[in-house]
Amino acid sequence: MHNLLFIIHIVHNNTMEYLNWELSVLGRAIAYVNLSGASANIGISQPQLSRIVARIESSLGVRLLDRTAKRKSVWTPAAYTLSGLYSDTFRRFSGEVAKLSTGSIISHVRVGTLEGHSALAMRMCNRFFKLPGISVVDLFVEDLDHLEERFFKREFDLILSLREPGRKRFFFSRLLGYQRLEKTGKPGGVQVMSSFEYASSMHAGKSRTHGQILVSNSLGVRREWLASLGGNGILPSPLGRARTGKPGEIPVLLVANDDLPRHVWDEASAVSKH
Repeated sequence: MHNLLFIIHIVHNNTMEYLNWELSVLGRAIAYVNLSGASANIGISQPQLSRIVARIESSLGVRLLDRTAKRKSVWTPAAYTLSGLYSDTFRRFSGEVAKLSTGSIISHVRVGTLEGHSALAMRMCNRFFKLPGISVVDLFVEDLDHLEERFFKREFDLILSLREPGRKRFFFSRLLGYQRLEKTGKPGGVQVMSSFEYASSMHAGKSRTHGQILVSNSLGVRREWLASLGGNGILPSPLGRARTGKPGEIPVLLVANDDLPRHVWDEASAVSKH
């Protein structure tokens, strides 16, 4: 197992502190705008909740409450970030323990995808719920760099991407088909680009030739802009299931970690047939 941190160990002034319970309390309290609202709903008095927050702040050296607010202290951005990190870690730990305790039967599958493959990813995730034991499926949309980074950290069980991450040859890897990158709109007007396209044009020194540019990492935003406001850009086509790609087409790959149960992989890879 990798990166299993059910109990968060924090070394501070040579003292090992266990903040698992405190962070679980923070995860529940963060749903309410301030301490008084949280204490009224999670069954912990406000003084006790204040001490819990203070202990986390002291141990980690982060500020969780903005105490300069005029009326009641409110959560800082760091509090929401820390709570999210803990929740993600706990979910990953629970999923890995389920694999150990039930052999090949798992209850939680984590999927990452590029936005251009999200429709296919949704159909795949829906198929997982037909498998015995699976009750939770996480589906995250990421850009290519973050998708591969999180896959290497084993934060995803499967990914839909345009290439295999790194240089490793994966046992579970399947070409599902190809997509075309199609020019959309009319010349002139606003040029609509993905973050990757814009960075590539900047690197090539071509940004000045485009005039006005709208840059968004969201395919949905780019698609809606072109449909509603005009301009021109490049959008991916629906998946084509040809075995060989044509010039200008990009592959769509399904890749999974080697320890994924075989029956889950079989269900996932069958999505291209439907």
